[in-house]
Amino acid sequence: MSKFLELCHTYGKSKRAFSEYQKACNNFARDLIAGMVQYFDWPQNQEITYIPLGEEIAPSNRFYALTGAMRMDDQSFWHFGVELTIYEYEGSNPVTFVLSFFVKKIGPHFIVKLGPNGKEIRIHEAERDKLEPLYEAVFLQVKEFFSRRYFHIINSSEKPEPGFIALVDKSAKS
Repeated sequence: MSKFLELCHTYGKSKRAFSEYQKACNNFARDLIAGMVQYFDWPQNQEITYIPLGEEIAPSNRFYALTGAMRMDDQSFWHFGVELTIYEYEGSNPVTFVLSFFVKKIGPHFIVKLGPNGKEIRIHEAERDKLEPLYEAVFLQVKEFFSRRYFHIINSSEKPEPGFIALVDKSAKS
């Protein structure tokens, strides 16, 4: 085999390995969000939208499959946003917010961060079905956001630092 063909073979092998890595992270992220939605007993008629983080999104192009919304950052985390809407009693006063998830795989562990600066949570690939503590952490962070920080954010002229939870600007959706 010539050196050129050896390089081509090495490139092809590397490309296939990256594709498998991406697929593993995509599948884990899909299962993670599906489990969270089930854990929260989220209404099935309530829309859940996946969005790429840090990109301007045209209102006419807001619907992504999860894999289409995932982007890789410079630390090899696949990141994506999950846009959700909650409301007060019987659908009044809806508010839309985004949860920012970061996922990567190192050896047999998936690493999850809730937000760009979140603590890294290690999940062994054999324990993907035991994510209740992670879902409870998400629940508590969302609850804390609305009970302690929501009022300040909606009444502040300052743009909040990017975190795990961000409110969606309604004017950007029209």
